[in-house]
Amino acid sequence: MKLEDLLVFREVAKEANITKAAESLNFVQSNVTAKIKRLEGHFETKLFYRHKHGVNLTSTGKVLLSYAEQVLLLMEEAEKMIKDSHIPSGTLSLGAMETTAATRLPGILSTYHDQYPQVELSLQTGTTEELIKATLNREIEGAFVGGKINHPELEEIDVFKEELVLVAKKNILSGIDFDQLKNQTIIVFKSGCFYRDTFEKWLGTKGIRAAKLMELNTLDGVIGCVKAGLGISLLTKSAADQLSKHEDIQQFALPGKYNKITTKFISHKDIVKTLAFSKFTSLLKSGVFN
Repeated sequence: MKLEDLLVFREVAKEANITKAAESLNFVQSNVTAKIKRLEGHFETKLFYRHKHGVNLTSTGKVLLSYAEQVLLLMEEAEKMIKDSHIPSGTLSLGAMETTAATRLPGILSTYHDQYPQVELSLQTGTTEELIKATLNREIEGAFVGGKINHPELEEIDVFKEELVLVAKKNILSGIDFDQLKNQTIIVFKSGCFYRDTFEKWLGTKGIRAAKLMELNTLDGVIGCVKAGLGISLLTKSAADQLSKHEDIQQFALPGKYNKITTKFISHKDIVKTLAFSKFTSLLKSGVFN
């Protein structure tokens, strides 16, 4: 059964005559007859009573007509939304790291929503590892992640640069002193977090393997524990600046190559790039958020 069969069926029911329906659709009569027979074969029942003046719907034909009209109406609406609309609409599903969602995304999403209010935005947070997996599986349309990706199935947009800093309650550290760091509890996100990976690699260059780890799932949890003096953590400066405004918190810049990272927006090369998605990536490429 094809959608065109339902279209022909509806026209025959409307005209109550196969010849008139064929003329209306610009089909040959035999083609219309074949499509009706195919529908009757599919449903294993008569849909029309034939008589010398034309055709009339059977009781089962009347049932099918009500559903056919609904199906065709929905398809017409879908076609209009997909092909004819020049205004972004529908849904846009995104992912982001916790720190990015808290500090950078509100401005981006607010700007986008102001321009395209008909788009329904959804956001899930996770580690870079989780977000890459979700993007590859097409569970989300794109995600903000940290570091180098270089995956053959993914496209990348460099969105903004971040500075990484150590954060600690005042008087916990006197500076980047590795003897002191050896004895600190390191507060980190769960495994797969890009910032955690960077922190551990940096400590590893000095032969430090954190003996005491406190693993948390949310940025609020990490910040709360740092504020309470339970340990130190590695955050982006944009997140640390918000924390330092009202709290007794110190920041220490990381040295060398571990100091700067790039946050990227990744997407699968083969996803359907809706108008809503295209407008979002155009906004990111414009550079207004750098």
